[in-house]
Amino acid sequence: MTTDLVSLTPRPGREREPASLDLFLAVVIHALRLAYLGAPFAGWQRQANALAVQEVVEAALAAHLGSPVSTVGASRTDAGVHARGQVASFRWPGDLEPGGLVHGVGARLPPSVRVLAAGPAPDGFHARRSAAAKTYCYRCRPGRFAPPERAPWVLPVRSDLDHAAIAAATALLPGRHDFAAFALAGRVAGPTDREIFGAAWERRGTEWWLRITGEGFLRGMVRALAGTLLEVGAGRLAISAFRALLDGRPRAAGGPTAPAHGLTLERVDYPAGLAPLW
Repeated sequence: MTTDLVSLTPRPGREREPASLDLFLAVVIHALRLAYLGAPFAGWQRQANALAVQEVVEAALAAHLGSPVSTVGASRTDAGVHARGQVASFRWPGDLEPGGLVHGVGARLPPSVRVLAAGPAPDGFHARRSAAAKTYCYRCRPGRFAPPERAPWVLPVRSDLDHAAIAAATALLPGRHDFAAFALAGRVAGPTDREIFGAAWERRGTEWWLRITGEGFLRGMVRALAGTLLEVGAGRLAISAFRALLDGRPRAAGGPTAPAHGLTLERVDYPAGLAPLW
């Protein structure tokens, strides 16, 4: 599980010692599975003028390990978006005990962030680039208000939505499409096509959950999909018009972006040969 070797070489001007006396440290890739509330943070990625999840995780790692650590997140969740299965990877010269990471790092994190699991990862593992699939869930609840215990997680919606129309539009999502109409305006760099492996609404008690899995997502894409599907349910967008949006229409043609607090990153999956050893 080592990725390379770090050689502690002599300072300039000194004669190099024999190779047998060099000290080599095995650099190991480690992974963390994280859960967090989105409300206190400006998203996952570290920012200069706002508190991000990455910043507090790296600070906790540094305090636990006694040295600065740089992490890579599987998903750059936006401000206010929650996670129950974010994955972060970092490199460290040597093995680390997983239980020590879970409890030691966790003790240095705010209550809004938790380490669910930790473990070494195979050579070449990268939390974002190695991901094979990501699953998000957007949660809605009919009615003007949600109960206090659910309000941070769900979006109140109309009680008279046409769920059959929403389901029919959602069924169009699996496959490869051009999702430019659902990308955060001004934030697209590179191709806008993505493959969706599965998408469906589930009834959970009084709530409706949109669960969607794909190879990857554009910035704001899941929230824009949720907001546009709710427009279909409200009768303000025909299913045929929704289908046309999957052909690379401009963002202005799509529906509204649903609020961040209804969205949760549920899990990140990796190929069998690259999965962390939780």
